[in-house]
Amino acid sequence: MKQVKKLKKELAAAVVSAMIAAVSLTSATYAWYVANNTVTATTSTISATTNGFILQIAKLSEGAQHGGEQKSLEAFSTGATLSPASSDDMKNWYICQSWDNQGLVTDYSVPSFETGIDAKPGNYKVSGNDYYAFIRSDYIVYTITETGRADVYLAIEDNQSPITITAKNGNGSETVTGSMRVAITTQEVDTDGKTPVGEETLRVVYAKDDETGKGNDSTAKAGWTSIQNINGSPQLDTVTYPYIYSDHYADQRTDGAKNWVATKDGENFTIPDNSEAIAKNVGYNGVAVHVYIWMEGTDADCVNGKSIENDSSTYDVEVKFAGVATGN
Repeated sequence: MKQVKKLKKELAAAVVSAMIAAVSLTSATYAWYVANNTVTATTSTISATTNGFILQIAKLSEGAQHGGEQKSLEAFSTGATLSPASSDDMKNWYICQSWDNQGLVTDYSVPSFETGIDAKPGNYKVSGNDYYAFIRSDYIVYTITETGRADVYLAIEDNQSPITITAKNGNGSETVTGSMRVAITTQEVDTDGKTPVGEETLRVVYAKDDETGKGNDSTAKAGWTSIQNINGSPQLDTVTYPYIYSDHYADQRTDGAKNWVATKDGENFTIPDNSEAIAKNVGYNGVAVHVYIWMEGTDADCVNGKSIENDSSTYDVEVKFAGVATGN
């Protein structure tokens, strides 16, 4: 029998939502093996709202806003050219290097990411042109009282997915919505309250739909795949990370896997047994939460035949978190 944990009324749950990105399409095709066919991405204003006592969110570079008013937050807002890429751990990234006469990818390379104080996450150059393997937005999630502590889950309210990818200004492209991935990682925060320290831990990856087909790798296999360092070389294999998709919020790699969401039930959020928090026992000093967005190049949707010419759509990505009081 599923046991449900509920918050106490005096520790009402808070929902914090982060509007991550607006991605606009500007080229005709998006097959990941065609170097000059890209997606332009621009992050928009990030909003953060709470409806209760426990949890808040802020831009990591500004730190926790204790005692301050809630305010809109911004991630990096410069234009970017988002090119399909692949990763299994958000640390090692790969882009296409070569393909055969059938258009199937045969080899991959590691992009040389830009460095320096003004460098943007995921940015690399090809022939002097800027590309982005991924968009990353950085937050701090924290409780607003020194005594309050919360476990942080993805949040379902009004039967809405905790992570949404919404096309605007057009009909949207299946190439983008089908191959887009949203990953959440966590990291400790230094004593300055702004600087992430220690190991960054990948928690879960989301896609709008389940992946059952094969991509255009020469060794393609059906299902969720990524390029990984296997015996010293980049090779395609089944993903090793926990993943979820719409209406399926337990880790889909194995039967009986842990649930990642809290669901609004009246005034409270509930979680079943065998659940996994994005972050546990979060307190006043908070925890860094990073959100990655990318187009998974090995996805079956990320191929030439499914692209849409001259699509003017933009895409909003929103992630919602709920804080569940620790021990309730």
